[in-house]
Amino acid sequence: MIQIGTMKLESKKRVQGMLHVENHDLELPVCAICGGKEGPLVLITAGIHGAEYIGIQTARELSKELHPEEISGTIVFLLVANPQAAFTYTRLFVPEDGKNLNRAFPGKKDGSLSEKIAYTIEHELHSQADYYIDLHAGDTHEQVMPFVYYPGVAKEEVMEKSSRMAEATGMEIRVKSSATSGSYSYAAIEGVPSILIERGGGGSFTREQLDSYKQNVVNVLSCLGVINVGQETQKENSQMEIINAVYTDSLAEGFWHPAKLPGERFLKGDLLGTVEDVWGTPLQQCHADFDGIVLYETTAMGVREGDSLIAYGNAASCHNTPNEL
Repeated sequence: MIQIGTMKLESKKRVQGMLHVENHDLELPVCAICGGKEGPLVLITAGIHGAEYIGIQTARELSKELHPEEISGTIVFLLVANPQAAFTYTRLFVPEDGKNLNRAFPGKKDGSLSEKIAYTIEHELHSQADYYIDLHAGDTHEQVMPFVYYPGVAKEEVMEKSSRMAEATGMEIRVKSSATSGSYSYAAIEGVPSILIERGGGGSFTREQLDSYKQNVVNVLSCLGVINVGQETQKENSQMEIINAVYTDSLAEGFWHPAKLPGERFLKGDLLGTVEDVWGTPLQQCHADFDGIVLYETTAMGVREGDSLIAYGNAASCHNTPNEL
């Protein structure tokens, strides 16, 4: 029998409870749906960045809509990984310690709160997962085009399975990441095929965006054999992979004026945005290094030195593999 904290996961049952964070009084809401048939354990987390609400709502709705009799294996939802931020509309960080939880893995049981949350997720959830889907969005100051990350630092077999999970989402763009300290990227290093989905931003979402997000997750669960959707999964486009990615930060304090939108394509040399001082004098102009597409950008006008401004890349057709895991 699988156990998460004090919760015992029994076949053919839905289990809800709170996961106690190691050495802290904070608790994290978990819902597990345990099927009656054998299959993998799929971990789905949301709210690593607490104000990325579309991911949280996707997890909340799917955890209610999926039923044990429909599932082969087990789906474990961590509904809100960073509740302090979720309930205070705090961007990026865990309010108690001011750290980015998605840079804190594998964490420390005797560290700050971010490190304790990361330690708890890694030991209680990563360690029992066969596959992992982490739900993100643009934060309160960002907008992203829909795309999916998969790990580029892991064993070859793990990267290959993760790549097929990314393809299964049905999203237009996937990005191979070199990150190592995020929840999904560290899980991959530990041997768990993992992806991170991005969609929306600005601390809000539409019903259409939410339904598309849920479909992305359902597509992956179907590919993994955990659910049977009974019909062809809905895919937005044939998938492309980002070959080169550029992440541009602000070189000065000032006011940011983007010239392109997330998902918009551009040509080499095109102006992507400008940082100005208070008098309107350009401090930094961002021009494209190559033909490409905007992945995400800051929507906040006021920026500080070192703040993220825009991310873009150029895409090429994927060499698709059979989408079975």
